[in-house]
Amino acid sequence: MKQLINDVISIFTPQSVKPVLIRADLTHREISSIHPVGFTSVSWATSMEELNDAFVQKALAAGAVGYHITDVESHEPAHDGQHVMAATATLYHINSKVAYG
Repeated sequence: MKQLINDVISIFTPQSVKPVLIRADLTHREISSIHPVGFTSVSWATSMEELNDAFVQKALAAGAVGYHITDVESHEPAHDGQHVMAATATLYHINSKVAYG
């Protein structure tokens, strides 16, 4: 949860990007070779936990090792009265030349 809060705060604070890593078995060499490879979005979440879970699932499905939320917007309440959030995130992969070469 602390990492999620830091990730959201980082959206509004200029700093070097440190993605949320979703694999725990990465070596220091692999971590140093992580680079952005694409973007994904979610447009239906009603909580930050749902948003985080959705990005983890999307990152895993894309074979990514991490993600960084870059934009979050809150929209009008859904039919059940909860606000709906839409967000985008950058996905990160390991540079295959460093990791395997």
